[in-house]
Amino acid sequence: MSVASQRVRGPAESVAAGGRPRTAWAARRVEFSLLLVVIVTGFLGFVLVTAAAQIRAGVDPAPSLPPALLPPAVVAVSLLGLHLLLRRRGSDAEQILLPIVGLLVVIGLTLIWRLREPDAVWQQLTRGWLPGVVVAALLILRVDLVERLRRDWPALISVAGLGLLLLTAAFGVVDESGARLSLRFGPLPAIQTSELVKLALIVFLAWYIESEGERAEARARSLGWMRLPALKYIFPGVLYVALATLALVRMSDFGAILILGVLFLTMLYAGFEARLFWPMLGIGAALTLIMVWVLANTWSVPDVMQARWAAYLNPWSQAPLLIDGQPTGLTIAEGPGYQIQQAIYAFIAGGATGTGLGFGSPNNVPLAHSDMIFAAVGEELGALGALAVLTLFGVLLLRTLRLGLTLPRAQIFERLLVVGIGIHLFTQMFIMIGGTLNLLPLTGITVPFLSLGGVALLVNVLEVALVLTLALRAESVPA
Repeated sequence: MSVASQRVRGPAESVAAGGRPRTAWAARRVEFSLLLVVIVTGFLGFVLVTAAAQIRAGVDPAPSLPPALLPPAVVAVSLLGLHLLLRRRGSDAEQILLPIVGLLVVIGLTLIWRLREPDAVWQQLTRGWLPGVVVAALLILRVDLVERLRRDWPALISVAGLGLLLLTAAFGVVDESGARLSLRFGPLPAIQTSELVKLALIVFLAWYIESEGERAEARARSLGWMRLPALKYIFPGVLYVALATLALVRMSDFGAILILGVLFLTMLYAGFEARLFWPMLGIGAALTLIMVWVLANTWSVPDVMQARWAAYLNPWSQAPLLIDGQPTGLTIAEGPGYQIQQAIYAFIAGGATGTGLGFGSPNNVPLAHSDMIFAAVGEELGALGALAVLTLFGVLLLRTLRLGLTLPRAQIFERLLVVGIGIHLFTQMFIMIGGTLNLLPLTGITVPFLSLGGVALLVNVLEVALVLTLALRAESVPA
């Protein structure tokens, strides 16, 4: 029997382990306990940061504390609201994800409050967190919407995401670095469309592999151990990714290009057997080399990419910074290398346990509130705090992939959707933290849940909400 045709139990019909009926409101005790820790951490973090700032300025901190309690109160109410909706379902499915996301968001908001004006925190809440919570609540109330996503909406989401990206490449707002990362509609705030296209690509590949994968495998031709797929089954997917990549090249968003490439490879690997995956990888590699050759002969490397590469090679270099072979009047150390230097100094200053919230100097790091927020974590929370944050991301990835492995094999779309979301979150974190430590060239993407960026946070919360909804749906539907 297909998943779509099976009836989903309502909250009153939930069954506890051992087959005994579970009353609504009796579930999710682990989640509730963890959320209490998250909420206390949020209030404590905002109080410490605010008090430290006032004490360093020689001012009585008491009058500044009440306004500082409002942002963590908003997060607390929204987390408890989602918990009550989940508890109302009488489900014990996946009680770790919501506390992990809540803790990461609380850490990010605390550091943004520390580094920027209060308006930045409210921007993060109103443009990213709260809209994401509203969508998450809707998905919890209507878990059947995931089936609608699989059946009715994938083509629309895929075309809309790619269309927004192409519009941004053509008409996007050019920032100070020369990149076109945002699209503005009239008086509305500009949105970073590359964040939306990552989720659109995940939906597209999950839908495409489910709809065409079986026919591609059935009609593949044997080539020794490997099997060669018919080109007509892989051409639409390759065309979609190629158009998205060209648009991102035009936008100079090379971090997004790297993430799209990783998503494409991992989802193909998860969706096809190895004998079919390797020929498809070879075809993709050949097309990539052709695209690289064309770009090398028709396209000049943007200034921002040249500067970041020079800084990656040696951020302390006193060599003149050259752009298109012309001197800029700055050395590499004075220009793009300065940001990496300060990030490394921040980690050195933090040591093992950190300087303490509010007592470091993370503002010395340019863009410490967004691209380089992990440097602020390393300085004020120390190496142990940074490792704790990495552990949270690791647990988030493992719990997400675990769900993908436990879903029924017939639910191809759902399994691939979960895998894509987990890989996206991990890759985004890995690339940006690697750039902060100068293990990779800087790309300008955000650290999930931590960095200032409303649309990015909205997309990340939506992704976790989809994973959580699939976990609820899997528990509600009999195998």
